[in-house]
Amino acid sequence: MYEHLKENNQSYLKHLKFSWTVAFYMLFSFCFLLVHGIAPFIPTPQLFTVEGISRKMKKWDAYSKLRKLK
Repeated sequence: MYEHLKENNQSYLKHLKFSWTVAFYMLFSFCFLLVHGIAPFIPTPQLFTVEGISRKMKKWDAYSKLRKLK
């Protein structure tokens, strides 16, 4: 367990915050897309579109790579 934290230069709490942030973002994205699939006339916020999700994931990936370099 601690090896993963050391590899990523994170404390337990920072790791928890990051992983929960990603998890809740993905959960909200899932909910909006599920509603949009059933009722396509309800607009999906830009943040939760496929393009928005992709952009956010790229930012998190860059953050993860930078964190390992420190």
